Amino acid sequence: MFKKTAIVAGIGLALSATAQADYRWELGAGAARGTADSELKNTANDQKNSTDADIFTVDGTFYLDTVDTSKGPLGEAAFLDHASNITLAFTDGEVDLSDADNEDGQTYSVQTRYVAEGPGWQLSGWLVDLGFERAEPGDQEVDFYNLGIGKYITANTTLVLEYEKANINNGSDYDSYGVALDHFFALSSGGIKARANAGKTVVSGLDDPTVWGLGATWYLNNNWGIGADFEQADYNGFETNGYKVNVEWFITESFAVDLSYSDVEPDDIKLQSGGKLETSYDEVAISALYRF
Repeated sequence: MFKKTAIVAGIGLALSATAQADYRWELGAGAARGTADSELKNTANDQKNSTDADIFTVDGTFYLDTVDTSKGPLGEAAFLDHASNITLAFTDGEVDLSDADNEDGQTYSVQTRYVAEGPGWQLSGWLVDLGFERAEPGDQEVDFYNLGIGKYITANTTLVLEYEKANINNGSDYDSYGVALDHFFALSSGGIKARANAGKTVVSGLDDPTVWGLGATWYLNNNWGIGADFEQADYNGFETNGYKVNVEWFITESFAVDLSYSDVEPDDIKLQSGGKLETSYDEVAISALYRF
């Protein structure tokens, strides 16, 4: 409750602040409520279960140079300005279990993007992403290391090859490879940001899971954006579909709020007894962003 109150207080402070355009810092905070449902059907002991999760996030981003916001929608300012940055983030979550003690977990991360820019640079337009994340769900510890190498193939288009290494404290490590394409279509007012990604995870001794996704954000003008994303993961013929929609509003040039809803729908699991297990997860999230 305190953290949700802090977000609302931040909105009031931002609305009273003097509007400004260009920026070098971003501070963000968010809260989300998720629900995981499962239902066992066509068995002698049919049952339903529902588990809730509360998630809170804070993050901060520093840009190596001042970001120019005059090139398009405010939500895409860093992308359109080819901005290099460093982001630190912390997430705290708690899962409310109906038949056991509540479980909590934290995530710490640092992510960076460096874009080579400048007159006469031989590598101008090339970019490098580096990141580290430590996730601590319950008693587990998982370390993620990521590397991306790509290029602005046009002023508004990036193509990035991605690699991620996961180290789990139970010894179940894995590697993931992927590619991501982002492009901004400028319109007379606002524009459309389109995105696509595909990847594969290599797990020793198992069929390699694959994933692909498509999404877009339609910016009605420089302040309003409406987004929709779809992602599908496939493992040995078992598919999981994910959907997300969001609305972004820059109330001033330096302050924005975002409201989103996401839903994850795995395939039903058919049991040898003839029954089946249906599962789903949905989440509602609100976040705020302040620039200076």
